[in-house]
Amino acid sequence: MKPTLTVGAGLAALALTAVATAPGAYAAEGDVDVVNTETVQVYVNADGDVESQRVYEQLTMTGSGQVEVANPIEESGLRNLDGFDGYSVEDGVQNVEVDVDGTERLRSVSDYTGELPLDISIEYRLDGELVEPGDVVGETGELEVLYTVKNITAQQQEVTFDDGKGGTVTEMAEVPIPMVGSLTTVAPPNFTEVSSEQANLAGDGKGGTKMSFTMTLFPPLGSDEVQFGYTANVTDAVVPSSSVSALPVNPLESPSFKTAGESYQSGSETGIKLAEGATEIDTNLLKLRDGAATLLAGLIQLSDGADELNAGLAGEAAPGAQKLADGAGELNDGLGQIDDGAGQLADGAGKASDGGDQLAAGAGELNDGLGKIDAGAGDLADGAGRLAGGTGDALTGSKKLEGGLKQIRDGLAQLSDVEGLPKALAGAKQLKAGVDEIVTKVGSASTPGTLLWGINQLAVKLPAAETGSAQILGGLQNQLRPGLAQAKGGVDQVQGGLAAAVATGGSLDQLTAGLDGLRGFCDVDEPTCGPTITALQDGVATSKSNLTAANQGLLQVSGGLGTAIGALDAQLIPGATALNSGLTEAAAGAAQLDANGPALRTGLLQVQAGLADLVTGLTGAVGGASQLAAGADEAYAGSGDLSDGLSQIDGGANELADGAGRLAAGTGDAEAGSQKLAVGAGDLAAGLNTLTAGALKLAGGTGDAAEGSTLLADGAGDLAEGLGDAAEGSGRLADGMAEAADGAPALVDGAGRLSDEGMSQLIDAGTDTAQDYGKLYAVIAAGAERADTERMAYGAPEDAVGQTAYTYELLGDDGESGRNTKRGLAALALLGLGGGAILVGRRFV
Repeated sequence: MKPTLTVGAGLAALALTAVATAPGAYAAEGDVDVVNTETVQVYVNADGDVESQRVYEQLTMTGSGQVEVANPIEESGLRNLDGFDGYSVEDGVQNVEVDVDGTERLRSVSDYTGELPLDISIEYRLDGELVEPGDVVGETGELEVLYTVKNITAQQQEVTFDDGKGGTVTEMAEVPIPMVGSLTTVAPPNFTEVSSEQANLAGDGKGGTKMSFTMTLFPPLGSDEVQFGYTANVTDAVVPSSSVSALPVNPLESPSFKTAGESYQSGSETGIKLAEGATEIDTNLLKLRDGAATLLAGLIQLSDGADELNAGLAGEAAPGAQKLADGAGELNDGLGQIDDGAGQLADGAGKASDGGDQLAAGAGELNDGLGKIDAGAGDLADGAGRLAGGTGDALTGSKKLEGGLKQIRDGLAQLSDVEGLPKALAGAKQLKAGVDEIVTKVGSASTPGTLLWGINQLAVKLPAAETGSAQILGGLQNQLRPGLAQAKGGVDQVQGGLAAAVATGGSLDQLTAGLDGLRGFCDVDEPTCGPTITALQDGVATSKSNLTAANQGLLQVSGGLGTAIGALDAQLIPGATALNSGLTEAAAGAAQLDANGPALRTGLLQVQAGLADLVTGLTGAVGGASQLAAGADEAYAGSGDLSDGLSQIDGGANELADGAGRLAAGTGDAEAGSQKLAVGAGDLAAGLNTLTAGALKLAGGTGDAAEGSTLLADGAGDLAEGLGDAAEGSGRLADGMAEAADGAPALVDGAGRLSDEGMSQLIDAGTDTAQDYGKLYAVIAAGAERADTERMAYGAPEDAVGQTAYTYELLGDDGESGRNTKRGLAALALLGLGGGAILVGRRFV
């Protein structure tokens, strides 16, 4: 037997009370409670046609005191059931005044002229053939009886419910007065093998089978139309009578329906929460997508910048720094050689200066001696006799003088030769030209294009590059890495929640199971209840499928974030660290070079000045050496004349007088030559002294230049090494940035797909669920309102408790006159009404 929605312990338990709002009223002097019950009784023949319909009114007054009651009532056919007295009725209102001491009842019956809430039809099939009720009587076979009961109180009205998006939506809906009821019938003993999929069956104690069918005649908890019936094997069949009892019910107050009604409200709220949660997730996903797009743009810029940085460092800065280091090394070596040569030059110039001084002193002494010789030439003539004895010694001395002067002449000739001082002058000029070019190329920190300017630019800009790389490293370590980790954590948390929701036994499966449990409250004769739950379960299944796809999308997003984090840890952060370290070393080397640059320039300027002095001194020395050479030639020639004269003197004393004259002339020439020799020797000594001073300056300047070039070489080496590390780090950074930029689109696409294919559908599912359940609950609430305001057929006195019930007596057919049956049923109804067996009132407080 299919499950049915059991209505309490009989219809009396479902009869809800309401404070009447009709125009009637009552006023009590004392403590009196008034309850008004209306029972509409309808007689229907076996063919389903209404034969009569009446309304039974009962006023029950309980308490003590006098009460005046104005009760809405039907005037047509109005009769007093408690006596033969009539009632005072005006404009459809019964006016009575009663003294109450305990309980008083006033009962009446009228013709019912209102609309009936139910339409009932019966279908009979005998051995599968549709027959009229009268054709059943006396027959034998398999009888099938099918009842159709329809709630016809529905009316179109607006209902408002949540749209699942934070607002409301208003639609037109069919809203009936919620009705519940039951049908009872008894199959006589000649009905055997009685079966029904909907009825509760029991014996009647007389051999017959009593059947009871319950009905929930309002959607969505039931249906406004139900069908049910039974089959039996019949012999000499009759058409059994049956009775239908029905009454309005407020499903939001009835214990039997309240939980089911609240489940629809809960379903709507769940749909709203689902839509709101999915919307929030979708909003965060769109933020994640936009953030990932921004991240992608930033990564692309970082990748491009890293490529440019790598190209600049590896392609230009590092090779240039290496060339700078090589050139600085060569400069250091060359300046070392220059320093050595300048030292040797200073030593040689010092020795030459000493020799020049001695030469000048000897030339002076020679000039003095020749002066004395010339002065004493006259005396020589007078003392020729005395000289004859010493002419041999004089001749020997003149020979020695001639040899010494020859050596001086030859030495001066070598010194003034092209291989001597002129060659030294030419070399000094070339050396000065080279140093001038070095000074120009070394330049200064303020002269663009020079070495010191380039070093200064590196010293100024490398700290900024170091700071930028530190910021990149800090951004990667302190912002991007934690941000990606946090994003991955959030995605993993959402994914974990979705995975738990779609897992076997998860919340969606629990929701499906809950709907299955709700299905158990559906009557089999309620065609919309089961399909509605099935549609909801289909929606849950669709949501589960969508959430499963969303879960897969989140897994992809999580994987993309993990790849990005791995690239950060394995490449970007190590590359940025190496880059920052290399730039730090490069900045330190450039700062050292920039600090020592002025010392290098000062040393080079000193070398340049020393070489200028050297060139000046050598130029003067060349001129002095030429003059000395000329004087030495004349002195040598004079010494030859002296030797010849002395030879003649020595050849004969007789010729002394004549020779004395020639001697005077020769000594005059010798004196003149010695004077030139003295002048040239002085010039040579002065030039050599200047040369010595310049050589000393040159030696000092080349020493400073060598020290500066050593510092330059060391700094250039550090710079080259640092830029090499920076170039390597920038390469790793470029590779990491490229990989991160390649992986970031997957994050953008994954977040976008999850939003489009997962969360959007989940939002739609939540919105649909909220609206579906919301509309169903709104219909229930609207029906509950109608049940409260329209529950009475005519209304009750104001402030009284009112109840209305409907009974349909479906007459049978046994082949005899139905008149006695009708009378008997009417009598039973009156007895039932009098005993209060159908309706149970409750005290109105």
